[in-house]
Order: sequence, then C-alpha cells, then structure tokens
Amino acid sequence: RTLQQRDGLDCALTQGEFQLLATLVQHPGRIWSREQLLEHTRGLDTEVFDRTIDVLILRLRRKIEPNPRCPQLICTERGAGYLFKAAVSRS
Repeated sequence: RTLQQRDGLDCALTQGEFQLLATLVQHPGRIWSREQLLEHTRGLDTEVFDRTIDVLILRLRRKIEPNPRCPQLICTERGAGYLFKAAVSRS
C-alpha cells in the first residue's frame, strides 16, 4: 500500500503503518489508546506489545510529518493516546 505525497511521489507503507494510518484518518480528532489501536489494527489474536504502536507512530511521523520532532498531524495526548488532528475529506 502506498501513500501519495503532496509532491506526487509515492511513499511506501508497511501493512502495519497503513492499518494504523487508516484507523486514525477514519476517525480524526478521536483519541486512541495504544490498546485500542492494537485491537483495531491487529485484532486480539496476535501477540504484539503496546510499544509496537509507538514504533509505528514514529515511522509514520517520519514519512508524513513536515517536522517529525514537532508533529502536527499525528499528535500525542499525554496519558491518553494518539489522535489525527488534520481535517479529512473524502473524494
């Protein structure tokens, strides 16, 4: 799965990155805990750790944020989880 950047270039995403980004984009403004993201993107059957989400968030930020050190799209709500802050429109 790929994500097309503003400059028209494709950015390859792993399946995990794609699933996570799709979940966040489908529910902009909603705060997701690590556990909720794991359940929604991986299901209950897989054995992964909640820090897996942190790694995927880091990778996504490197790929889509203008400045990954100061994220504007995928934001952290301390003690709560992550949310997608950008406006989303369906075309």
